[in-house]
Amino acid sequence: MPCEAWCRLVARYRSAVNAYNQAANDLNLLPGPDFSEAWYRAERARAFAIDTRSDLLLHEHDHDCFQVGQHNGNRRMSGIETENMVLGDQGQSGG
Repeated sequence: MPCEAWCRLVARYRSAVNAYNQAANDLNLLPGPDFSEAWYRAERARAFAIDTRSDLLLHEHDHDCFQVGQHNGNRRMSGIETENMVLGDQGQSGG
């Protein structure tokens, strides 16, 4: 079962992805010199989304909150896939 820290990281990542999506959508609305500022905001939002995703994946790697025991003593992943949980079936996970 995921831990509280993982849940907070997922919420942070989801928020960052939503902010990036909004910033990217704003690019369609602003012509001329305002576009440059909108582009800068979108790039900052993209970089933040990448950082929050990295934090989340690092936590998953370092913290065994997704490991569940088996009867034979071996460990396996719980079957949760973070990208699908955060992004849904939007084709954004690159796979």
